Amino acid sequence: MKYYIIDDEIGTVKTLENIVEIRGLGDVIGYATDPEKAVGEILALNPEIVLVDLLMSKMDGIALVDQIKGVRPQISFVMISQVADKGMIEQAYNAGVEFFINKPINIIEVEKVLNHVSDKIKMNSLVAGIKGMFAETEEQSAPLERKDDVLREINVFLGLLGMLGEKGTSDILSVCQYLIGHNEEYSKNVLTHIAAEKLETSKNLEQRMRRAIKKGLTNVANLGIDDYSNEVFQVYANYVFDFKNIKDEMDFIKGSSSGGGRVNISKFIEGLLLYRKSLL
Repeated sequence: MKYYIIDDEIGTVKTLENIVEIRGLGDVIGYATDPEKAVGEILALNPEIVLVDLLMSKMDGIALVDQIKGVRPQISFVMISQVADKGMIEQAYNAGVEFFINKPINIIEVEKVLNHVSDKIKMNSLVAGIKGMFAETEEQSAPLERKDDVLREINVFLGLLGMLGEKGTSDILSVCQYLIGHNEEYSKNVLTHIAAEKLETSKNLEQRMRRAIKKGLTNVANLGIDDYSNEVFQVYANYVFDFKNIKDEMDFIKGSSSGGGRVNISKFIEGLLLYRKSLL
């Protein structure tokens, strides 16, 4: 991975550069302490990941992210901050920031966050070819993979979202098992097939899945209300929910909105499968 670092404190820049290179996370292809200078360099160098300070003198990190995202939407941004203001953090997420690293810098946290960002970039590049991705995985693995092995990671993920007590969770696992075994993408036809195997209607399955996913969305939103830096909120939820729907659900919980976040079954299932792929 190619990194670019922006912080108006050169000490922070060098600390992050050392972590990236010593831990083998990638190459730092540029850095700056002046955000206005950094904009041009980032557009020219086109790094995959940019580490940017939230509060800088000439331009804050949110404005920088917003400006660059308009031209290079594929670049992933990680924000460095010691600010706990939820309003500013919301603005950062809305601008396109994917993860936060807290100051003072902690090596373990930096490594964990950057590995997650790197995994997400790799997965996004494979979304269009998801069928081929699973075919390649099967070729490299044992031909008879036990169901428990296939679904173990997904089950743990759903547990982190607080969904294991929901009836629709078993239906979600059945869908994932079918898609992995048949190298298919999620569709209404898949749902119809699984419903027939269970001797019930696809409408019932879909309703149960929606309720289970909504429960997960609500749990994640509650985590975000309590603590924006919570790992489940920052890392895992990004695979299966977009920030807008999480934010809408948070607003609903706080009573500032009449409607919560929307459930997208296809996105949720795709996110689960991509998460599993990242662990193989």
